Amino acid sequence: MKTLKLALVATLVAFAMVSVANADGFKSKPKFTSRVTLTVDKAMQNPGLVVAMYNQINPDDVLKYGLPPYIFEVKYNSALYVISGTKAQWLRFFRIKGIMPAIKKEVKVIID
Repeated sequence: MKTLKLALVATLVAFAMVSVANADGFKSKPKFTSRVTLTVDKAMQNPGLVVAMYNQINPDDVLKYGLPPYIFEVKYNSALYVISGTKAQWLRFFRIKGIMPAIKKEVKVIID
């Protein structure tokens, strides 16, 4: 009977150690993101990246920066795009017609 109790205790301790070993959250390999450096003109050739730029870059930030370089980071398709350009290029980018940002704004409807 003592042997059976000892075996049970050893099994419970082993099970607890295995559970604690898997609790660190590293069950899968880490995902690496690629870093791509582009200019504004090159980035405008990719329509999906353009929409991501409109969603993630605030036009007011372009006006806040005093001196170049004007560099912004955009996440798109599990990659980090570092996009640089002059102030004139960024302002031209935000003035393009036909491309609307996908940011949804709240519209209040009042029904009487």
